[in-house]
Amino acid sequence: MSFSQYKAVWPVFALIPSKLRQKIKSAHVYGDGNTVLILTADDEVYSFGRDTNSYGMLGQGQGVVNLLEPKKIEVLSKKGIHLVAIGSIGFVVTATANGEIYTWGYGGSGNLGNGGTSNVFMPAAITANFGGNRILRISCGSTHTLLLTEAGQVFSWGAHSNGQLGNDKQTYRPERVTNSLDGKFVVDIACSSLSSFAVIDTGEMYAWGCNSSGELGTGSGSNSTQPVLVTSLRNVLIKQVVCGKVHFLALSKSGNVYACGNNTNGQLGDGTVGNKSYSAKMLQEKLGSFSQVAATHFSDLSAALSEEGDVYVWGFCRFQAVSSPMKTELASLDDAFACYSSPPVSWRPLPIVTGIPHGYRGDVLTCLKNSLYEDEDVKDVTFIVENKKIRAHKIILMIRCDYFRKMFQGDWAETKKEGIYVGDFTYVAFSVFLEYVYTGTVAGSLDLPVAVDLLQIADCYQERKLQTLCEETLKDRIKVDNCAQLFEISTKYAAKLLQTGCAKFGAHHMSAVISSDYFKQMTNPQIIQDFLFKVAQYGAFKY
Repeated sequence: MSFSQYKAVWPVFALIPSKLRQKIKSAHVYGDGNTVLILTADDEVYSFGRDTNSYGMLGQGQGVVNLLEPKKIEVLSKKGIHLVAIGSIGFVVTATANGEIYTWGYGGSGNLGNGGTSNVFMPAAITANFGGNRILRISCGSTHTLLLTEAGQVFSWGAHSNGQLGNDKQTYRPERVTNSLDGKFVVDIACSSLSSFAVIDTGEMYAWGCNSSGELGTGSGSNSTQPVLVTSLRNVLIKQVVCGKVHFLALSKSGNVYACGNNTNGQLGDGTVGNKSYSAKMLQEKLGSFSQVAATHFSDLSAALSEEGDVYVWGFCRFQAVSSPMKTELASLDDAFACYSSPPVSWRPLPIVTGIPHGYRGDVLTCLKNSLYEDEDVKDVTFIVENKKIRAHKIILMIRCDYFRKMFQGDWAETKKEGIYVGDFTYVAFSVFLEYVYTGTVAGSLDLPVAVDLLQIADCYQERKLQTLCEETLKDRIKVDNCAQLFEISTKYAAKLLQTGCAKFGAHHMSAVISSDYFKQMTNPQIIQDFLFKVAQYGAFKY
């Protein structure tokens, strides 16, 4: 979203001077909704607002508790800060691209990872060894922190009063969480106020820490000092987990949303208020499939984005309890937390696409994206897809795509016609493909049919990066009724990543997949044999 769009729903952004607005890459709104941390495109960090508890979470030095306008945090300038996590009691943990950790704010629980328990008023680097692996994600609870590396390993530090570090002991410096996670590859992490969660690559979810409201999903109210399997989700493949203060939301690979824990304000979305849930419950099936869930330990708001792009909210919404998911007119989950959360805090970094003044287009990729939709008078090649015309720039296509370079330099027959007819793909998918050629990215969420068509286009035009992107998208959309079909598609286009995803899913849902209508209609014995062989590799027939 552009800065002006965010400004409309986050009033605190009105305090940012126009000169700085042009440089913002992402922003975090935290605390009581009046504190902001800004990362800029030229690798600088700013903060402003209110340090509610005077712990130093502005990072501007002792005694600085109010800033009306953003001020640069000099010690973080040009350090390559790319990850930020914020603890609800008032501390900040950041990571650089080369694996350095800077922390500041409240430190009384050893949560700053520097070995001590004092508050820190200016960001300071801490000593940590992550085995040379890149840091992928950081998550903070009230007074503890989790960190995930590219090796699939989890590290923790801070308060351990409820077992939330997962190592049977308190540590004031980053220490790897082993026990039942040892040997497993973790792909996602999250913290509630006093609990911790991890999703592994097989789709299983583990939890540890406080369980007084059943927020671990293990069916009991006992705390756990070590990671334990979330038994109520044993037969569900999870791809994302987020946490509120005392509840979690988990999104399955089939698009279902599960909630568990405290329900004081209806944050579980089951139509009730006040009851605790010790086992994860799925949202009503009539709501359809979802692509993303959102929550933050600063509030009791729950939110989810449907496959159709609709934003639903429930829980503590603008000072009242909403017990069932409510469809909104909002454009994003970020807007949901600006409009409904109490306090209005961001659940993730707010990615900001800066508004570009007339006459200035910014970086090269921004120029390319703009030129795709503008400058009709200088477009010199026409594609005709489903009897619709798409105009483009021949020189850009040649620069950005080997296939088009060979086409235009080789004087192919297609280039001699008034328009280049594209007969095998849909208009929507080919439009997305051209945007990818111009920018190197695909904006927004892809519908399943479009993603399948785009995978075929990527194979046809030999765009391997796009093929991988399509495979990742399709892998997250695997369900019982399409698993066999997507496996067949993955075989056709040598999409190994998607094929592995189908095999893993099939191994966990073998009976249901074989009973599906599509599998029953399959006639190619080789593909059927390959499917059975692949799912066997992932344990489908181990019992």
